[in-house]
Amino acid sequence: MGYETTSRRDVLKVGAVGAAGISIYGGEVLGVVDLFDEQHITVIVPWAQGGGTDRAIRVTTPTWSDLQGIDFVVENYPGGSTQVGGEQVYNAEPDGTTIAMWNLPQMQATWLFQDAPYRTEDFDYIGTHHWDPTMWFAPPDRPYDDLEEFIEYAREEGATVGITAAIGNTALSALLVDETYDLDLSIVNMEGGSGVRQAVLAGDIDAGVNQPWAFDPDHADDVTALGSHTPDQQELWPTAPAFGELGLDEIPLVEEGLGQWKLIVAPGGLRDRYPDRFEELAESYAAVFEDDEFQTRIEEQGGLDEIADYRGPEETEQEVEENAQFMETYADVIENFIYDQ
Repeated sequence: MGYETTSRRDVLKVGAVGAAGISIYGGEVLGVVDLFDEQHITVIVPWAQGGGTDRAIRVTTPTWSDLQGIDFVVENYPGGSTQVGGEQVYNAEPDGTTIAMWNLPQMQATWLFQDAPYRTEDFDYIGTHHWDPTMWFAPPDRPYDDLEEFIEYAREEGATVGITAAIGNTALSALLVDETYDLDLSIVNMEGGSGVRQAVLAGDIDAGVNQPWAFDPDHADDVTALGSHTPDQQELWPTAPAFGELGLDEIPLVEEGLGQWKLIVAPGGLRDRYPDRFEELAESYAAVFEDDEFQTRIEEQGGLDEIADYRGPEETEQEVEENAQFMETYADVIENFIYDQ
């Protein structure tokens, strides 16, 4: 895509440079301005506005900004199944002034299937945000009420299914259902959750695959929830049956549950070059989840508090590595789909 892919990260790891700062919680702002020369922190979102990732970071940054005493500016870089935004993060200076909210397993899929120039070790991991299970939705006027009935309909009539990206968890769910039941679905990449939501609400597709919170539970009365790619019913959309409850256990990953993590990442080299800045970001991000106003705000956001799941830098990095292995297991399924496009 024309971005530089130099070995800057390796150069940065030669030495570590620290800066003095103050960390005071309990309602007082942190001494972040003393650590950062810039007057704001840029947060990259590799999706268009209105999707789950965009909404999640925009509900988080007000509290994070209050805790750090510095502004956060959200910038959207949609395209390339998150690779466009991913390369923005990869090529940014690792000085703490640029971070991103990204998705698992989306980020791994970009280097596994799209030749992205970065890998797991090219980023520093600040923490997770929430895990949203993968779910199927349909316009309310369709002659099926759950995924089992949809499968029978698609077997006889054919069907068009919208997914949020050509790679990642929604694509994998659609492909596994298609392959398991030999349905020959027409699977369409809509480049983001907002596109899937709009297409389902407009009745332009027979089904869409997204996550329940990303789709937005406020639309519960406007669509039919066909089922979640989980063994048991998930909390956000209680009217949606789980694949396991429908007896669709032959679909892979039902027992484990298929979904999407949202997490905060920074350009690789930040932790080594500016350890105080990294720790300030990591500690203040953890403090966001202890803030009462933040908890109230996410409770009002379609029950986001029910799936919020903060994990620190080390646990987050472990999740990234595990998701990479997980996506490699199903590489053939996704590669065949990409090849056929």
